[in-house]
Amino acid sequence: MLKKTAVVLSTLLLSNSLSAHTLWLLPSHYVLSKQDSWISVDASAANMTFVPDKGISLASLKLHLPDGKVQQVTSVHQGKRKSMADIQLAGDGTYKLEMANPLRFFTSYELNGERKRLMANKQERATQLPAGASKVETTQMRSRNFAYITVNSPTNTLVKLQGEGLEISSKVHPADVVAEEPLHLVFNLDGKPQAGVKGVLSYEGELYRNDAGRIEFETGADGAFSFTPATAGRYLIEASYSADSDSALADKVRESVTYTFEVALP
Repeated sequence: MLKKTAVVLSTLLLSNSLSAHTLWLLPSHYVLSKQDSWISVDASAANMTFVPDKGISLASLKLHLPDGKVQQVTSVHQGKRKSMADIQLAGDGTYKLEMANPLRFFTSYELNGERKRLMANKQERATQLPAGASKVETTQMRSRNFAYITVNSPTNTLVKLQGEGLEISSKVHPADVVAEEPLHLVFNLDGKPQAGVKGVLSYEGELYRNDAGRIEFETGADGAFSFTPATAGRYLIEASYSADSDSALADKVRESVTYTFEVALP
C-alpha cells in the first residue's frame, strides 16, 4: 500500500487499470557498487505494472553516460511478451536509460464523414490537406520513457532539467529514494513547473493484490506531486500534459513521460 502525505492536485482517485498499454523500461538493478557490472533491461507495453504483455522494438534505446555522452544499446532481443537488452556500465556515476520519440506533428481532419490523419505541422498541412477537409487540428507530440542507474557515487549531470519538453525533477537523487521517507516530485514543461500534468503512480506486485493501489493525480500551479512509499520495491510513474497551443506549428501540444525507479529499504 502507498501512504500519501502530500499531494498537490485537483483530484485524487484510485484506479485498478489504465485504458491503454503503458510502455516501460525495467532495469534489473538501479544501484550497483562495482564498475563494469552488467545489467539486463526488460521492456514491454503492458496493462499491468511490470507484467509483460507485448514486446517492443528497442531500436531507439539509448544509454546516457554520467558525463553526458550518449551511446546506442546494441545487445537487444525483441520477444513476444517483452524485449530485453544487456548493458555494461563501465565507470562510476549515474546513467540514464531512455527511449524517446522525437518531436513530431500529427494533423487530423474530417473528409466525407470520415476521420483521417497525416504527419504534418500547421505550415506543412496547407499543401497536403485534400479539398473539402474540415475540422482540421494539428497536435505537437513527444514522449519519453526512462530510468536511472547509479554505480557507486551518484552524479547529477543527467538528472538536471534540460529545459525541453516534460521533465521530472526532485531534490532527492533517484539513487537515494527510501521507503517511509517523503518523495517530492515536480513536473516541468520547458524548464518551468507545470500545472495540469495528469499522472498515475503504481508499483510492482499488483498482479498479486486485489487492490492495485494505483494513485491518479493532477499537478497544481507548483507542478508538484508528493507521496511517501510505504514499502521498498520498484515503482512506475506515467504522466502526460495536453493543452491548446497558439504556436505557428500546432493547435495543441501533448507531452508524456514514463519513469521507473527503485525505492530502497529504510
